[in-house]
Amino acid sequence: MPHVPHKPAAISALALTPLSDDEFETLADLLEVRSPFDTDGLFGVLHAVAVAPSLLPPSAWIPVVLPNGAADLDAATAQRFLGLVLRLHNEVLDAVNGREAIIPGTEDVAACESFANGYAAGAEIDPLWIGDADRWTFASCIAYLGGRLDLVPKDTLAKFDAEPDAKLTIRRDIHKIFVTTHDSFLKLRRAAISPPAPSSPAPGARVGRNDACPCGSGKKYKRCCLDRGRTLGAR
Repeated sequence: MPHVPHKPAAISALALTPLSDDEFETLADLLEVRSPFDTDGLFGVLHAVAVAPSLLPPSAWIPVVLPNGAADLDAATAQRFLGLVLRLHNEVLDAVNGREAIIPGTEDVAACESFANGYAAGAEIDPLWIGDADRWTFASCIAYLGGRLDLVPKDTLAKFDAEPDAKLTIRRDIHKIFVTTHDSFLKLRRAAISPPAPSSPAPGARVGRNDACPCGSGKKYKRCCLDRGRTLGAR
């Protein structure tokens, strides 16, 4: 049976419906036979998803957790499994929104490395993250800790390999790295949630009948605000 971390009470209290101890153990048992990740690895995936530059929907990251899907499970078991995973996802989001994290302790080497492995797997599915060398520096050190050397640039890998205590240093700093990543990508995430409002035409600029309406509706001007502009002008 995989290692089952104890969730800090302060973290669990942030979620509306946190998993009970029994539910958490049920999830751990299901992961053992259905996923490449144990619970620590799942926490890693979910933390990466929570801070990624893109807004990653469950349809993007659940296949990472369940690469073979759940189609061969009976409906009740599949629904329970996915329900527990999604509720844990909500717990992580609540923690992150409170500037907290559910990360193993520094001294728990195996749990930290499992978390890091899952984190790297979650991070690599976001093209805005892995596709940008500067942004990826926030994940490459954790990928190194998790044994995902294929995700570590060669020069960075050489630097880590030359440092005898590199993994210990990363374990000690993993929470700091996570918070820095969260803060660095927050603006991108907020922009994805609330795209900028359409700009208004410059004063005196003419809007053609077939141009996009400046109100941002997506309709042509003639089918949206043209008549309204005429009515206001007639007053």
